[in-house]
Amino acid sequence: MSETSPQALRTPPSRATLIMITAVSVLTLNLFLPSLPSMANDLNVSYAKMSFAIAGYLFLSAGLALILGPLADRFGRRPVLIISFCVFALASMGAALAQDFTTFMAFRMIQAVCATGSTLSRAIVRDMYPPGKGTSVLGYIAMAMAVAPMIGPLVGGLLEETLGWRSVFWVFAILGLLSVVLLWFDLGETAKGKVKTAAEQLQGYKDVTRAAAFWTNTLVLGFSISAFFVFLSGAPLVASQIYGLSPSFVGAVMGVTAIGYFIGSFITGRIAETVPLGGMMIWGRWIGLLGPTAALGVVMLGWDTAYLVFGLMTTVGIGNGISLAAANTGAMSVRPDLAGSAAGLSGAMGTAMGAVFSAITGALLTAQNGDWLFCALVMLACLGALIAAYPAARTFEGIQ
Repeated sequence: MSETSPQALRTPPSRATLIMITAVSVLTLNLFLPSLPSMANDLNVSYAKMSFAIAGYLFLSAGLALILGPLADRFGRRPVLIISFCVFALASMGAALAQDFTTFMAFRMIQAVCATGSTLSRAIVRDMYPPGKGTSVLGYIAMAMAVAPMIGPLVGGLLEETLGWRSVFWVFAILGLLSVVLLWFDLGETAKGKVKTAAEQLQGYKDVTRAAAFWTNTLVLGFSISAFFVFLSGAPLVASQIYGLSPSFVGAVMGVTAIGYFIGSFITGRIAETVPLGGMMIWGRWIGLLGPTAALGVVMLGWDTAYLVFGLMTTVGIGNGISLAAANTGAMSVRPDLAGSAAGLSGAMGTAMGAVFSAITGALLTAQNGDWLFCALVMLACLGALIAAYPAARTFEGIQ
């Protein structure tokens, strides 16, 4: 086999490829949201039942990350990603062609395999770069994760209005196939290949989970993600029922944390190679805490307006953008040769924490208490991330 053939690739992937596979995994969660009502009607189920296409997908993504991360450490990033996106493309076609809810949901759940894109893109960066440079690259990749939620629902809405909901899943299929082509020709294997047997991998996994640095960085990730999920769960109720905003304004409100995340990720990309990562993480968490604390204060004083409260919440996104890349790097630095396993486990735990906070928010928030409780729950999640950031920052002592 020629050394220049796709199968023999050893060159690391370009950032464009890493951004592509990350963006696809994010878009799969939100591109179809405007189509939920028509999907429920077409497949003859309730809206509540159809919404399981979100929650079920999210939980399955977390579970798959626990499986696919270790597989990528054992067999390599390249084959796991190529197979995953082939399966994703086929599942998307199946969902587009489905004529009943059960068949649709089966293919929709299989689509969750593309979550390997966001998980393994982080592992690949850790394979390729030292912590400082890697955190900078992760910051730029995170900008794609910020842009995707901003444009995804808009594009999905246009597709729904012009071509119908099935067109969204055909777009997923096309994106999956494009990702396979990019991975085939651009992704050389980056895994170190140190894990040779299942026993060695199991021992390495134990090393990861026994390390305090892994857990403190994962807690930073989990609480930071939880603050975002509390915002997503509570903002629609607070915006519409307490402040009386129109649906279009509610949609605009939902984008403030994504805008903040874009800004914070850009800052990370610019400074991560030149500043201490531990200090950057801590300052990011202080910035994240500032906005919801101030918002709670103005609500309790009766000085609140919708623009002030939601404007202050922008700092949640900025703080996440500054600190999450460093926390990801820290979680994967315990055993760099098991970066895939660490990325999968930390990502799954962060998603699970976010889901729990989201459920708590939905259960507790009402039109009577929503103004102050919404701000308090976001603040508490940000406070948890800040507390975890201090011991997590020690991960980077001597490895910058």
